Amino acid sequence: MYKQTINNISLQLVMQQPPVADRQKNHQGVLSKHQDGYKFEEAVKIKRPRRNPKLYEGDYVSLVHRSDGKYACSLKYIRPKDENFDPLEVAFRMYLELNDALQIIG
Repeated sequence: MYKQTINNISLQLVMQQPPVADRQKNHQGVLSKHQDGYKFEEAVKIKRPRRNPKLYEGDYVSLVHRSDGKYACSLKYIRPKDENFDPLEVAFRMYLELNDALQIIG
């Protein structure tokens, strides 16, 4: 990392939030050079909205609302847990969960 010390400059500080006196922390922002000195502008901290929130979550099916306005259903992994695994029963339960999930948006 290249570091440089510049003496006798005028620095203008633009803060987005009031500084806390008892805590020292690093600030993220932009340092720019102007005709009469330098200017540091703190970056605005924005919480990102949660991406693709889940509308329905079942044992086999989940439904999400995508950021482009579309809905997406996805199947979860199927693991036969015992010897009595019945594919028809699993398929029927998937059908029931998918029907419940689509009732939310319809």
